[in-house]
Amino acid sequence: MAPKSAPPLNAPASKVTVKISAIDTTLTMSSNLAGQMWSPKIPGFEKADFGIWSFLIEHPSGRKLVYDLGTRKDWRNLAPAHGLVGLVEGGVIEKLEIEDDVAGILKRNGVKLEDVEGVVWSHWHFDHTGDPSTFPASTKLIVGPGFKEVFTPGYPADPEGRCLETDFAGRELQEIDFGGSDITIGRFNAFDYFGDGSFYILDAPGHTIGHINALARTHPSPEPGFVHLGGDSAHHAAEIRPSEYLPLPDSISPSPLPHLHANTCPGHIFTPLLKDGSKTEHILEWQDPWAEFTEPKFGLIYDEKDLRDTVRKDEELDANRDILTFLAHDWSLKGMVSEFPESLNGWREEGWKGESTWRFLGVFEKAVAQ
Repeated sequence: MAPKSAPPLNAPASKVTVKISAIDTTLTMSSNLAGQMWSPKIPGFEKADFGIWSFLIEHPSGRKLVYDLGTRKDWRNLAPAHGLVGLVEGGVIEKLEIEDDVAGILKRNGVKLEDVEGVVWSHWHFDHTGDPSTFPASTKLIVGPGFKEVFTPGYPADPEGRCLETDFAGRELQEIDFGGSDITIGRFNAFDYFGDGSFYILDAPGHTIGHINALARTHPSPEPGFVHLGGDSAHHAAEIRPSEYLPLPDSISPSPLPHLHANTCPGHIFTPLLKDGSKTEHILEWQDPWAEFTEPKFGLIYDEKDLRDTVRKDEELDANRDILTFLAHDWSLKGMVSEFPESLNGWREEGWKGESTWRFLGVFEKAVAQ
């Protein structure tokens, strides 16, 4: 049976593209809570090791944006209410290392920080906000709906603040108002940032207050192509794959398990991971291990219903042949795609979508090899 067709993207036609580059923010993080952050528990997947991507978006006019900043180098100076120091010292986060910040990476590669018009925060969590104070005051901070009410003022003006006053000091804080836009991309409410269809900010609620994704046009109409920046709307590709639009195939090439199957991997070996054996339902569900102790607005799931709906929207875009999905923590892409200062714009010509789709299954090798 043929898979269900993904819903139409309905993106307005445009000849204008942006150059988009993926930046390894040099974060190395390990946690032993994989079995508590995702359900169901999968044998051999008790520990999560990951980095985080940032993205440089360059408009033909010379205007530049950065989407997410990773973790600040001096993470011990985060607002105390964030609780990161306790998670590290308590061993919940077993490893947290950062070699450089995004501002330093950009400067080292010839990007003038004063040319960066804005930093887009997908959301307020420490591994995405970085240190905006490393950018000049002319660089504005762009956030999602509801952010200002909950997260300003920052610490220390608000002793319980999750963000720092230095994040906002002296710079414009732009909160995207999706109510002022009548654009819908897939089922996402969208904001056309440059006004020419080259870069959209997407309303992706659920994980946190004001979580926003983005869609960067890499190929012009009439054969459009995009890179979808999913932020933490999903933390692992197994949260959006397989799907009713992108079912698990009978054979997978290239093999996600080259140690077991060198070239082509039979799809059926992953059956134990599937919900009721379904090839059309994603494998993992994100959950909040601290939900009973934390206010939802400061937790890992702000609104369960919105989060699950956003995941379905992600699946719809992910199955579209004209879109390459880039989740913030999807380290299965590492080593396969070009990284900054090179661009992602050739993803279609390089075949990265087809090569990357099932690569994430490699983390489940222990479960299927038993």
